[in-house]
Amino acid sequence: MNLKSLLIGGLLPTVLLGLGTVLMKLSMREGSSVPNYLVQVGATVLCVGLLGTVTGAGWVSTPRAVVFAALMGLGWATAIGAMAHAVSTLGVPVAIIAPLTNSNALVALAISALVFREWDDLNVPRVLAGTLLILAGAAVVATARN
Repeated sequence: MNLKSLLIGGLLPTVLLGLGTVLMKLSMREGSSVPNYLVQVGATVLCVGLLGTVTGAGWVSTPRAVVFAALMGLGWATAIGAMAHAVSTLGVPVAIIAPLTNSNALVALAISALVFREWDDLNVPRVLAGTLLILAGAAVVATARN
């Protein structure tokens, strides 16, 4: 993997998703309800997608691709709604919820290894070591609140 791939596919999403969690809390503090927040975010995602369709590759899809995208959207919206509820109603600090929810990499790794047969491309001892470190880090952060 080259530097451009790491920057565009790794660093940029990491920074933007981290910033997004902070912006979520700011929106909740300013009085947004969770459903209203999801509508506002969803409308923005729609606009970005439409802009990309007009200026980029155009509308290229298949019925199965639409189903998978819709399922991803359902899962993402439910997860973001749950995070927003935890931050706004349950008082969970962003500093705790963000590291916990970012353990999602383990779920993606396990499912992609099975569905796409990526086990052959993985160094299993390193995956296990990384998994233990992620779980340990999440456990430490989850108990960091005084």
